[in-house]
Amino acid sequence: MDEVKTMNGNDELVKIAKKQLFFNRISALCMAGMLAVLIVVVVILVPKVETTLGHINSVAQNVESSLDDINVMVKSITDSSENLNKLVDQNAQELTDAVTSISEIDFEGLNKAIQDLQDAVGPLASFFKKFN
Repeated sequence: MDEVKTMNGNDELVKIAKKQLFFNRISALCMAGMLAVLIVVVVILVPKVETTLGHINSVAQNVESSLDDINVMVKSITDSSENLNKLVDQNAQELTDAVTSISEIDFEGLNKAIQDLQDAVGPLASFFKKFN
């Protein structure tokens, strides 16, 4: 009877070992599949990532160059505005004097003088027209 129990125990152990072997093989196949997928992903993605990083680097260099150009333009505009401010400051009094002089012109008196000149020269002009 002990021999029968031992036989049944061994059979049970063999069955369990076969099940473990089956599941270990399934596990190994799954791991091999995941490794294959990982290798394919790396082979496909790494060149694309390198290309993308190259493009990003190129764009970054272009942006840096553009920012340098913008800095030069801003400096130039700042210098120009400072020069314009200096010009206005230097000529402010002359401009004020010119505007004051223009505002002090007696336009009514000037118009009257022009009218008087036309009145004086008009008869003389018609006199000379008669000789032509």
